[in-house]
Amino acid sequence: MERTIAWSLYTAAFVIAAIVFIAGVYVGTLLDKSDIQVLSREVESLSQDLTTMQLLFLIDDNSSAFCPLYESELSSIEEKREKLGYELTFLEEKRKIDAPELKKQYFILEAQSYFLSKKLKESCNDKTALVLYFYSNKNCTDCGRQGVDILSARDALAAQNIKIRIYSFDGEIGSQVAEGFVRQFAVSQYPTTVINGNVHSGYISKDELIAELLK
Repeated sequence: MERTIAWSLYTAAFVIAAIVFIAGVYVGTLLDKSDIQVLSREVESLSQDLTTMQLLFLIDDNSSAFCPLYESELSSIEEKREKLGYELTFLEEKRKIDAPELKKQYFILEAQSYFLSKKLKESCNDKTALVLYFYSNKNCTDCGRQGVDILSARDALAAQNIKIRIYSFDGEIGSQVAEGFVRQFAVSQYPTTVINGNVHSGYISKDELIAELLK
């Protein structure tokens, strides 16, 4: 007895599978857009906070009486900035969502925060160490572990009440801000780490980072 092939059944199954696949892609796209929109709003909010902070400095940047206010406000901003940075990294590395324009906006916020931190050090004798970390997602075998070691060194020194602020920049994403810093510090390879103005080209270990940060 010959087996009859139920072509209509196979066709229906194929159509259903195609619909499920397309729906999944559509929902995934909506979720991606939603995530980017949420982060865009966070970037805008942080930008407003930084603008307010800049205005506070303009009120009277020569009076030490404002230093506690500056330190408190900048610490709050830094917490938000760091959280936003982690969210962007998660979006890029775990969700595989590419959002270069959002990343460039974040680099602008990082630069603003970095210059405010420098101003705080100059005006209020703030002892926070400032670290600029330059990396590339294209051709850099050591960038991943360098980023991990920088965070590990910061956490180790936090136990000694040593404050460190880290500003990371993708030097090959096409950001004018990142490229400006690359030129300023003559970055010639990735990773490159700048600690309180001192440039360290190539990978440096956690112990070397700690030694430099303690100087």
